[in-house]
Amino acid sequence: FKSHSITLPTLKRHKVMSDKGKAQEAKSKGNAAFSAKKFEEAIEHFSEAIKHDPSDHVFFSNRSACYASLEQYEKALEDGSECVKLKPDWPKGYTRKGLSEYFLKRYDAAAETYKAGLKLAPEDAALKEGLQKVMDAKYEVPDSRQQGSHEDALLGSFDANSLTIAAARNPKIKEYMSDADFMKKITTLMGISSSGGPMREQLMVQLIQQDPRILEVVAAAQGFVVRHADEANAPAEASKPTPAPTREAPKAEKAPEKAPEDTRSPEAKEAAVLKEKGNQFYKKRKFSEAMECYDKALEKAPDDLSYHNNKCAVMMEMGEENYPKVLKTCQELLDRRYEINSNNPGGASFEKVAKVYNRMASVYEKQKHFDQAIAMYNKSLTEDNSRKTRNSLREVERAKEKFDKEQYLDPVKAEEHREKGNTFFKENDYASAKKEYDEAVCRNPKDAKLYSNRAAALTKLLAYPDALRDLDECLKLDPKFVKAYSRKGAAHFFMKEYHKALEAYDKGLAIEKENDECLKGRDQVLAKIMESQRSGEVDEEQVRHAMADPEIQKMLHDPQVKMFLQSLQENPREAQQAMRRDPKLQEVVSKLVAAGIIRTK
Repeated sequence: FKSHSITLPTLKRHKVMSDKGKAQEAKSKGNAAFSAKKFEEAIEHFSEAIKHDPSDHVFFSNRSACYASLEQYEKALEDGSECVKLKPDWPKGYTRKGLSEYFLKRYDAAAETYKAGLKLAPEDAALKEGLQKVMDAKYEVPDSRQQGSHEDALLGSFDANSLTIAAARNPKIKEYMSDADFMKKITTLMGISSSGGPMREQLMVQLIQQDPRILEVVAAAQGFVVRHADEANAPAEASKPTPAPTREAPKAEKAPEKAPEDTRSPEAKEAAVLKEKGNQFYKKRKFSEAMECYDKALEKAPDDLSYHNNKCAVMMEMGEENYPKVLKTCQELLDRRYEINSNNPGGASFEKVAKVYNRMASVYEKQKHFDQAIAMYNKSLTEDNSRKTRNSLREVERAKEKFDKEQYLDPVKAEEHREKGNTFFKENDYASAKKEYDEAVCRNPKDAKLYSNRAAALTKLLAYPDALRDLDECLKLDPKFVKAYSRKGAAHFFMKEYHKALEAYDKGLAIEKENDECLKGRDQVLAKIMESQRSGEVDEEQVRHAMADPEIQKMLHDPQVKMFLQSLQENPREAQQAMRRDPKLQEVVSKLVAAGIIRTK
């Protein structure tokens, strides 16, 4: 080199009088304000940019980010939606829109938005994380039964579970529950316990007036004790405190505490033993023996959903032909839930009903009826909002999404869409060609040439970054696809990333030495580099792209390269000699020259 100049990353700003130039200038100010966390000021600048050029989707995306930072999510959603409308094939727009919907707690809409974005960019980390957060938020909502107000004070947690516990603690409550007419009143009261307002309290008062035992049962379910008049008027001596006992010598051993009394009936105890035996057989996959034990348990305790549910589990394991019978049995059990609770309080508790819904969901999932499975899991969550069910619901939703994609696959139809795309491409209708290639990729995402064809259309539409993403995917599927390297070199060339263009063409030529497209493309890049060097003018766009390249930044921060660049300015002859002795340094210098960082005069 005769003399050299080194272009630094500091660039001069062009004075552009067009509206788009003013828009870009306002955008730069908005970006600076956003970086400084001056979000209101940034909004003003981005609004000005939109005023000058309302067709640029990036302006709406940036303003959406500002509104979201200020927690103005409705406005953020409006801008995010407009961004997607202007540029439906830009994944980041879906990130903006989905984030706003997430904070507005519109979880279903947010999930659909993120899924739409992931169809365009399946490996996008922001979209994946956003979808995961939405799904977690959607199913982490607390059980509605736990969100009661002061109106719940009268009935509190009055349900089959609390009633069963009260009966186990208090024999009198158990005696009341043996009265069929009385239990009908209790069942009626439980049936309206989930509704609020004066109606519930009025009915409660009426029932207590008809039968005072109801107040005692409700109080017992809350953990209180209602004493009768004869108990309240017991002799005073009984209520006097017992005098402190005289101190005695410590006993050698403390007497063991008495175990709580088992108030279950003999039939219930036998049924529990039979159920446990059945469970052991089930674990050993001895399904006939397990079925026999569950049948005997049901003879002893027919009004308990858990025994029926376990029997359904065995039926499922015994063959697909039993699936319809399992679904029918489960539905019949659900239809009888209040009758079962009346006959055996707790026999159809919320948790047990939820497990029946889960059993039905499991059958539908095995049958690939994912919509019905999702519906069953959602019903289960209204009964018992358990983490296990939420996880099962997420898994079945993922399985449905995967199944739908697999069902959509059709290589024959993909080829038809590719041919249509080629026809549109030849007619210079690149937007229509891209739509056909989009459909072809959805139909057959493992075909490398489809991504290459779509990249060609995107290049014609000046969407170079999107074209490069498709070409990277193409080469991931087929690393020997030379045409993809030639198209990649062309995309980098149009982006003035000449060093990357040369690299792409060289990789193509390494596979096929005489490839005409790669040879011509490489010659075109070298000619452009020489022209740029001779002009003596700094191409700011070229340098801006180069400085954004991590590889170039790494080179410029390398101590050896820094010393060489300094030597090139102070003693060019010595620098050239050092470069000739070091092939690695020669490669670095070639890339810096191609990137426009080092210039010859």
